[in-house]
Amino acid sequence: MNETDAFAATVHRYCEFIEEASSLALNARVRRAFELLAELVHAAARLPEGGGDSPDAEGEVDLPVNWPGFGQMVSYWEVFDPYEEDEPVGGSLTDDLLDIYRDLGRGLLAWNSGARESALWDWKFHFELHWGDHAVDALRALKRACYRLGT
Repeated sequence: MNETDAFAATVHRYCEFIEEASSLALNARVRRAFELLAELVHAAARLPEGGGDSPDAEGEVDLPVNWPGFGQMVSYWEVFDPYEEDEPVGGSLTDDLLDIYRDLGRGLLAWNSGARESALWDWKFHFELHWGDHAVDALRALKRACYRLGT
């Protein structure tokens, strides 16, 4: 399996997790989110160049109506730019994970329709500009949440 196919498979698993998260207890939900985000970041870093100058993948991705959130672990503090001395800002695991879901889901729609170059371009572009930051920020919070919850 090449890097792009492997990434698409990871995206599919992530989207399934978001859609089925309400069936998991908080501890399992936090652990699974941590594992999948780590896989996504690793796989995104390995995506090949390509995709050309394709426009963004099109299509709206509806958010799951039964998203359970992360209870007491939903909010966290972070430093927006680690190279700037600045005050911490608040983050939200729900916002992070659902924004990632929306960005990846749009590319997955293109991928599943056969527009693979467009999907690759969309995933890479938004990794650099949007969902990658959400993923990295959420990873630190989820790692700490796993420790606090004993998972």
